[in-house]
Amino acid sequence: MGRAGKDREVERIVVYLNDPISADRAKSLLSLPLEEKELVSYEKIDQWYTAWGGKCYVSFSGGKDSTVLAYLAARYLVSYKNPPWALNLVFVNTGLEYPEIQRFVNEYADWLRREFPHITVNLVRLRPKMNIRQVVTKYGYSIVSKEVAEYVRDARRNPSGLRMKRLRGEAVRKDGQPSVYNCEKWEYLLYAPFIISSTCCAIMKKSPLKTYAHKTGQQATTATMAEESRLRMTHWLRTGCNAFEGKRPIGKPMSFWTEQDVLRFIVDQNIPYASVYGDIVASDGENDYDATLVDCKLHCTGCQRTGCMFCGFGAHLEKSPNRFERMKLTHPKHYAFCIGGGAFDTDGLWKPTKDGLGYARVLDYIGVRY
Repeated sequence: MGRAGKDREVERIVVYLNDPISADRAKSLLSLPLEEKELVSYEKIDQWYTAWGGKCYVSFSGGKDSTVLAYLAARYLVSYKNPPWALNLVFVNTGLEYPEIQRFVNEYADWLRREFPHITVNLVRLRPKMNIRQVVTKYGYSIVSKEVAEYVRDARRNPSGLRMKRLRGEAVRKDGQPSVYNCEKWEYLLYAPFIISSTCCAIMKKSPLKTYAHKTGQQATTATMAEESRLRMTHWLRTGCNAFEGKRPIGKPMSFWTEQDVLRFIVDQNIPYASVYGDIVASDGENDYDATLVDCKLHCTGCQRTGCMFCGFGAHLEKSPNRFERMKLTHPKHYAFCIGGGAFDTDGLWKPTKDGLGYARVLDYIGVRY
């Protein structure tokens, strides 16, 4: 047979790399019909699960986006005659979710088990090590956006750094033109009498998921979409849908979907969703109609987004009634804890107290109604 190793079966090693997206390709994917987007998402899910030998989980928040992702993953797995892997749904119970979301998480897992009896559906609940009052007291309030909050935090720490220049509108490109990242409209936040930070999400959600991934060896699949922020768009263009490289690989098979895609898919497939969203209806800008109308824009009659109840990111962009105004009517006890309380500490910084988070003063400062 010749040399000793010649008759041995050679193991093939497949190396998966990031697949950056060009601007033209991104535009093409974003403009695909929903039916084609669904097929591309299955391809991305297949690539992700295959790469990790099925050791994957769906980051399931109970929101409409991750509800669709869990459904897509289930349909992908059931496409096998004998599904080789389980559908692992991981929910981080931060204590900040709407009560309706808390209930829906269990209900939806049960619905998936009934709808797809040939696959195993596991639901794992995680808890963070700190509660929201502790996080806000130590790290600060989450307002405006993650990007702006990070700018303010870093500029306060390093007044001569690039992010301070961007907040003051002084950063320039190589050609001498103002940087597109300048955001001088938020410079006034540097002088706010409270700490501003984007750390809350990292402590309350990302840290428990990171620990889970480390213990189980499972890799995350998320429903993040590029249209949601400039930061997510940048990441998508840089890595593609499946980010294999880096400290924390992450699958994003819905990167090129839009909120309208999500709503239309829920309606078309008759997928259950959390009641806190209200009804999904079609609108011509003046009147609401049945969601089956295909030429009208869809929207929810209840909450538009269902992340953490007390998060201030994006609240300044919402029309009245915004999330806090709705919370006052629908969840008065949660509202009282969020808006009430607060006091200045010995350093003159506004922080939560045992009576509440003290968001009233924070929202007053940025001009958000509550």
